[in-house]
Amino acid sequence: MTGWLGGLQIRRAERGQTPVADFLCTACGTHRRIAGRQKVTDFLRDNPVTAHRAICRPANQKGTTQR
Repeated sequence: MTGWLGGLQIRRAERGQTPVADFLCTACGTHRRIAGRQKVTDFLRDNPVTAHRAICRPANQKGTTQR
């Protein structure tokens, strides 16, 4: 995914029109890909960006220690 800076991206595959949702957290590097109409709908209903903020552990930021 060249040029993608992170966040939530929703698209359809070229053939078959299957919805695909990608979530990328630029702070910790977490990536999730969900495919399928019902799975994407459920994923978006859960608000993945807000839900991830509660568990996000940023890596390589000044002032944080690696354990």
